Amino acid sequence: MHPELLHPTDVRPRLDRPRIAPPEAMARMRDGRTARLPMGWIQDGGLRAFRGDAGYLGRSIAALKLYLTLVVSQDAGPNADGQAPIPAPIPMSYERIAALSGLSDPLICAGKRALIDQGLVTTADERPGGTIAYRLVGLRPSVAVVDLLHAPQECGRIDALHRLTCRKAPNLAALKTYLLLCADGGDPDGVVSLDIDAASRLTQTSHVKISAALLALQGLGLAEPLASPLRSGDHRRLRLLPLR
Repeated sequence: MHPELLHPTDVRPRLDRPRIAPPEAMARMRDGRTARLPMGWIQDGGLRAFRGDAGYLGRSIAALKLYLTLVVSQDAGPNADGQAPIPAPIPMSYERIAALSGLSDPLICAGKRALIDQGLVTTADERPGGTIAYRLVGLRPSVAVVDLLHAPQECGRIDALHRLTCRKAPNLAALKTYLLLCADGGDPDGVVSLDIDAASRLTQTSHVKISAALLALQGLGLAEPLASPLRSGDHRRLRLLPLR
C-alpha cells in the first residue's frame, strides 16, 4: 500500500453550516440514492497517490472513475435490524463498467490494478466475460463511512464520468476534489465547506487547479456554489448534488 495511506495528515476543520436548502436544490437531492463511501483513506491523504504526471495521468483518472462506479453500484439499504450490512461483493463486468463510466477495457484494467495496489479494492471470482466480484476496503461499522448521493442507475450511464475523460489533467483535479468534498460528509442539506489550503495538501493539487476543479464540478451538475460568511478566499461553501 502507498505509504500516504498509512500516515494521517491534518483533517480539515468543520465549519458551521446553514441547515436550510432552497426548494429546487432539495428536490434535486431527493431525486437520488445514497451509497456508502469509505472516508478515512481520503482524509488521510490517500488521494495524493493518484498522480497526474506523465505515465500516471490516464490510470489515475481511470482508477478514480472506476472507484466511483463501484461505490454507486453497491447494494443499498441496511439489514432488517437497521444495522449496516456486511459489505457485499459488487459483481461487475467490464461491459457494465464501461457503460457506466465510459472507460475502455485497457483503462478498466489499469484502474483496477491501481486501486488494488493502493489497498482500496479487492477482487475475487473472476468469471468468463470479465465479470469480477469487487469489494471496497473500509466498509465496516468501526470505520468512518459517509453517504454519497447519486442518481438511480437505470439509464446505464453516469454522465459526469463519461464527460471526465482520461486524457485531460484538469479532470484528475476535478475527481480528487469531488471525492474530498464527498468525504466531508456535509450536513443534511448536502452543504460542505472546503478549506482550499487543506484540500491542496490532502490532494497534492495546487490552489489554482482546485478552484478550476470547483468550476468544473459546477458545470457537471455535481455541486453548486453558496454564499460564504467567511471573508477569506481560501474557503468555499458548496452544496453537493447527486452524481449522475
